[in-house]
Amino acid sequence: MKRKWLAVGIILLFVGVATAPSINFTVVKASNDNDLVEVTTGACGIKGFGDTRVKLTRQQYQNLEQYLVEFRARLNQTTTREEAVPLFKEAVVELNKYGLLPKGMSEKTAQQLVTGRTQSAGFEHLMKKSFLRNQFNLSDNENFLCLVYGIITGYTFSFGLILLLLSLFYPGVTALVRFINIPIDILHTITFGEYQEPSWYSADGWLGTFGLNGRRVFHDQPLYGALPLDTIAIGYPWGKNYYYPGIMCFTGLHINIKETVHFYLGSALWVKIDSVHP
Repeated sequence: MKRKWLAVGIILLFVGVATAPSINFTVVKASNDNDLVEVTTGACGIKGFGDTRVKLTRQQYQNLEQYLVEFRARLNQTTTREEAVPLFKEAVVELNKYGLLPKGMSEKTAQQLVTGRTQSAGFEHLMKKSFLRNQFNLSDNENFLCLVYGIITGYTFSFGLILLLLSLFYPGVTALVRFINIPIDILHTITFGEYQEPSWYSADGWLGTFGLNGRRVFHDQPLYGALPLDTIAIGYPWGKNYYYPGIMCFTGLHINIKETVHFYLGSALWVKIDSVHP
């Protein structure tokens, strides 16, 4: 019942936002003319910064890939959020060498973004206090108030959710959001896995978290979002596709480094991943 209370409370806070998702599809592609690789970086959870598209040489691209491999290896030797924060900040410095920060964003702002320092302190305090007061027992496949990093391929999508309908139909909820100073763009969801009748399609790759449930890593398995939230249904000419939320309230960087490959670096309110479809 306590876990249900948490889910219901969060859902009520953000009621209505999932009714108007906007999908941010970006693609990384190699140029046939000059053999360059285009990489796109976007900011989640903060307003006022545009996407950056940078063309890297093959050597730069290989160097970037090698750095990400080393970054993961170093985090694998890390056990706490406090130890991971300097590595997240260092990653921002490295990405900035390639011009891979969102348009108009400084290195310092990016470091604050990926470590969760741009989030509302009141909101974070409220969620942490509620978590501790109710002594929620998190399972091994979830984390709360956590840093997030990973490279995902396959069926993963980033949904920027808006509060337009809230402002029109739920003025009380909107007032609450403004009262505790939640940035509107904090309502950002990342889904893992997709259902297109009659088939399931998983996301793949690896995802690591550091939070109130310690260090939790998901890899070498299919990835499906398992948060206790409604699926996000999008209608297409051939029918509806269903997407499964795995990261809630993500703030950070979303970098497309190859076709259908996504690098996430940031923080989130709640992460829950399963290896089997819902």
